[in-house]
Amino acid sequence: MKFGTVAPTFPPIEEISKTARRLEEKGYNSLWFADHLMGWYPHDMWKETIFSMKYPSCHMFYDAFCAISYASTSTQKIYLGTGVTEVFRRYPAVLLQQAVTANHATKGRFILGIGAGEAENIIPYGIEFDKPASRLEEALELIRIMLDSDYGEILNFDGKFYRYKNAVFDLKPVEKIPIWIGAHGNRMLKITAKYGDGWLPTTMPPEIYSEKLGVIEKEMKKEGREFSELEKAIFVSLVIDENRKEVEKILSQPLMKVHGLLLPSEYFRMYGFEHPFGEFYGLLDYIPTNYTKEEIIEAVNKIPDEIIRLAYISGTPEDIIQIFDDYEKAGVEHIVIWNLTYFGDFTKIKSSYQLIDEVMSHF
Repeated sequence: MKFGTVAPTFPPIEEISKTARRLEEKGYNSLWFADHLMGWYPHDMWKETIFSMKYPSCHMFYDAFCAISYASTSTQKIYLGTGVTEVFRRYPAVLLQQAVTANHATKGRFILGIGAGEAENIIPYGIEFDKPASRLEEALELIRIMLDSDYGEILNFDGKFYRYKNAVFDLKPVEKIPIWIGAHGNRMLKITAKYGDGWLPTTMPPEIYSEKLGVIEKEMKKEGREFSELEKAIFVSLVIDENRKEVEKILSQPLMKVHGLLLPSEYFRMYGFEHPFGEFYGLLDYIPTNYTKEEIIEAVNKIPDEIIRLAYISGTPEDIIQIFDDYEKAGVEHIVIWNLTYFGDFTKIKSSYQLIDEVMSHF
């Protein structure tokens, strides 16, 4: 089992290189940089947390590609990836230029994590957010064409979303750029099977992971691809403590329950509940600035405990080891950990990371 984690994305920028170096020394295989303009919480909710004393807003994000290139100078082995980018804000040629630049900066250690996009980073900025899966698929086709082109080759492309006329793309990577796709729905799973070198979905139960991985395997066979070519990963939001009662207390905090809103309506229906916002796909639909603090609190108070537990991997170290074992049996090879324990209790910063070290050492 390989392990990754998330990189710091808020100022000061020196934290990025210092943290990247420390995580490499600890044995992490990968480090992932959020490509966001906006965080998950309404500002009025964030400013009441203790974290606002150091970070006055949760909406301060460095550019992911710049941050990766910056981190590359202080590391030698750890892989550095976007977790994840999209093709609404970054036109395919510009996206690929940034990706190849990061590939050069990292000497081949860059992973292009990409997905369909999140409404919060697109709609508020005046960008039309339509047909995300179709747009991504065409962009990936175009990226493949650009990477496969010869020096000086004239590129013409007449797609539904993108059109090239007498274009060139001659900046080539020093090593192949692995493309990991954040996919959940069937359409996105098929795109992963066709274009992905890795699959990086967010937290889901091991049995659902196994089911979706089966879809990818079937589709890869149709594409004539070897299933072994795909790195099977998962991005998990984690809450850990030696005491289960403490875990439950942390999960009950309003800031933590916001992540339940990011789950799709189908997860709520699986347990006989309705999403507080109706027919809703959190990662695609949620825009925190559309809601007041009071509206968010009212919504999260309607989320049952069973659903909150679906949004996280949570428990004691022994519980987490068992869950990770279940993931391994489901086919997972690479777990990216986002430790959110201290978002629910800031006194748990040091202890939670120590417990994660214990879990990793088991593997």
